[in-house]
Amino acid sequence: MIQTAKIYFLRHAPVKVIHGFFPKHNPDAIIKTTKLKKLASKIPKNCIWYVSPLKRTMQTASALSKFVNYSKIIKEKQIVEQHFGDWSGKEISEVWRNIKKYKNKHNFSFITSEVIPPGGESFIEQCKRVKFWLEKLNPSEGESIVVITHAGTIRAVLSYVLQINPDNALGIDVVHQSLCIFEMITTLNNANKAGRFRLLALNQEK
Repeated sequence: MIQTAKIYFLRHAPVKVIHGFFPKHNPDAIIKTTKLKKLASKIPKNCIWYVSPLKRTMQTASALSKFVNYSKIIKEKQIVEQHFGDWSGKEISEVWRNIKKYKNKHNFSFITSEVIPPGGESFIEQCKRVKFWLEKLNPSEGESIVVITHAGTIRAVLSYVLQINPDNALGIDVVHQSLCIFEMITTLNNANKAGRFRLLALNQEK
């Protein structure tokens, strides 16, 4: 019988929201220790943690490590959040003047998946690099992995695993300090239909 691996994706702690401004690219996290402590009971001990090198994810990992041990941390650039380039930290009214010129609009996001902000990247580009990283990931049977990352990255994973159109994936709500858990089989055991991944939980908060 095949023994699966598990991947625990954790969205970082929230950041300060400045009303009327587009989010900054690399702000500090606002750590909610009580919530992380509850989540720690759901996370396996002494496994590898892949962490986005941005401050909010590294700070979340540091806070979480007070409640659950890891074997090692790997800073992984491929799982950083989508970069909004010159729009980061700008007034929303200024950004909107740029967005209005695009013919296609999105019901739940500032921009559609193919739009590349000046100096940044599109969600489609983020999906491609996350897919590249995910396809290289090949844990042993029974192994567990923790990934501390961002909402956009988790949406990109869901887009790939569940074969969801990137624009539809942009409409998935991913809650701060919540778990998205997948079961995963090795490439060697991937002989039948439905791929290597199975979604077990989304937005698990406790």
